[in-house]
Amino acid sequence: YRYICMEAGHVAQNIHLQAVALGLGSVPVGAFDDDKIGEILGCKENEVPLYIIPVGFEAEE
Repeated sequence: YRYICMEAGHVAQNIHLQAVALGLGSVPVGAFDDDKIGEILGCKENEVPLYIIPVGFEAEE
């Protein structure tokens, strides 16, 4: 399980870096309802969401 979490972090870093390269914003979300997000994503019983990264256009100032 430890390595899964580490790999999720590696993937997240690449997503954040690519978002910046594309002129997009991204934010890591770790506090969410596991069951609700799992339901929305259609996760199987043996799958759990670890990390959520919304990606989109940054708000204009």
